[in-house]
Amino acid sequence: MREYLFRGKMIANGKWSEGNLLVTKQGCCITPDATVLGSYGAVDPETVGQYTGMVDKHGTKIFEGDIIDFLYRSDDDDYGIVQYDVDETEFGFVYNLIYEGLGRHYSSTDIEVVGNIYDNPELLGDENNGKKRGR
Repeated sequence: MREYLFRGKMIANGKWSEGNLLVTKQGCCITPDATVLGSYGAVDPETVGQYTGMVDKHGTKIFEGDIIDFLYRSDDDDYGIVQYDVDETEFGFVYNLIYEGLGRHYSSTDIEVVGNIYDNPELLGDENNGKKRGR
């Protein structure tokens, strides 16, 4: 059975929290598996992402919203942004308007998490010239 895990950025301190997702009328919370009921933190709902079930070549868990470098990416290609594709019912990533399925086209050894869209938007390029910064 695959692991269901979520990640979100805590409103109180801006740190990332991983665990179970609790959605109420008041907002979203992440409750780590090992905590006592009632010991949880509110997270920004815009930052919530589900674990894909895959890790990168360093063993880092890959979540929705992560920015990844991938095998065969050229200097002209953008980094990939991990997302869930409703039509394909799978996790994949998008770069240069191209969609690739994570498990279908790439294995863990082919992928490296380099950041996420919330903490590292500069990896997605400069709006003025469309160029990526760094590699």
